[in-house]
Amino acid sequence: MTIEAVLHTTLENSRRKLIQASAKSNALVAWALSKKRIEVEDGGKDITNPLLVGRNPNVQSYEYYGQLSVAQTTEFDKVTYGWSRIAGTSIISAQEEDENRGPNAVTKILAGKMQALDESIQEKFSQYLYGAGAGTDPNGLSALIPDDPTTGSLGGISRVTESQWRTSSYDFGSGGITSANIEEAFDDVCLDLKQKSEKPDLILAGRDIYRTYRAAVRDKLVINLSDLNKGMVDLGFTGVGHNSTPIVYDEDCPVNKVYFINSKYLRMHLLKGVNMRVKKLSSAWNQDATGRRVVWQGQFCLWKAHRTHAVVAG
Repeated sequence: MTIEAVLHTTLENSRRKLIQASAKSNALVAWALSKKRIEVEDGGKDITNPLLVGRNPNVQSYEYYGQLSVAQTTEFDKVTYGWSRIAGTSIISAQEEDENRGPNAVTKILAGKMQALDESIQEKFSQYLYGAGAGTDPNGLSALIPDDPTTGSLGGISRVTESQWRTSSYDFGSGGITSANIEEAFDDVCLDLKQKSEKPDLILAGRDIYRTYRAAVRDKLVINLSDLNKGMVDLGFTGVGHNSTPIVYDEDCPVNKVYFINSKYLRMHLLKGVNMRVKKLSSAWNQDATGRRVVWQGQFCLWKAHRTHAVVAG
């Protein structure tokens, strides 16, 4: 069997590992995976969903033969997200193939290429999570839960004119959050975001905020993340809990920020059959090489904003 064929078999057998690599690098994906918050789409150019932007005016009290309102309703608008497509390519030149025909040599070179691809996927997905979704990049938290939710648009809906499409933002100023006030600050944010039975189920924290919270509760009873969600621990994430809501430390989160997320309304959508799919490559006529490519197509989508998610800076 040629080294090129072995590469194909190795990548096909390693798809699960590559999928895990994206999850391990990205706390939000890890949470979505552990909580089954990943949606698989059969197809379509875009990802769409109705957004509740109004209320039904035809709810009223009455008696006997009193007239009832039957006014026209306009409760919904349509949110539309485009896909993001990401590829990772592993190339083997004909010279590399000739020089590594022995079984030991083949194992070494393929192990090195797989490690490089695995680590590169982790790094890229980590960058995407907190990015602004520029160009063809997937939506990151900077776009989904922005510092200023009164500007710009998302999913084709303006946040300037549509207040229901604004997430929450709190700025305590540099050093404004301390071990003396952080628990109260988190309580206030959680109360602001609680609507009936709906509330955030994940808090992503940067280094400084996470250390401040740990300092505040160091001498108190702390619920470990392992008691709240074993799946996150299995993927390598650690944390504590605030009133039973997991606070997960992510090294790629800005050090002075924390995101409060309701994962019921912020999900990762995947295109069916394109989650680290392996494709064969043929080199150009002027290049003596061959290779394989793994392709991912998906998007982070926000489906509800008002009093549902928040970013806190301090």
